[in-house]
Amino acid sequence: MLAAADGDGVSLEGSGWRSSDEQVALRMEDCGTSEYAIWEMPSWECSPPVAHPGSSMHEQGLAVDFTSGGDLIRSRSDPAYVWLDDNAARFGFYNLPSVPWHWSTTGS
Repeated sequence: MLAAADGDGVSLEGSGWRSSDEQVALRMEDCGTSEYAIWEMPSWECSPPVAHPGSSMHEQGLAVDFTSGGDLIRSRSDPAYVWLDDNAARFGFYNLPSVPWHWSTTGS
């Protein structure tokens, strides 16, 4: 998929698998450090949204957070998002509607 995007003039990079410890660290960074923030706070209350440890598609190796030009794809008008929206399904990836950067094999 990255080669196809590059062939169309779109630069895509991303991060995929992360450990449970990395998911906890991400929750602490984006949600807060309390036990509630890490384990119970709804993901949409984090900024940006972050799944609970143990429930992230990243921990299963089934999701990628895409960047373009070194920046997280935060807008559906970003050319990289537009390319993904038009092409990612050909490669088995679907967008989580609440966040433009998160693509997985199920869209969750």
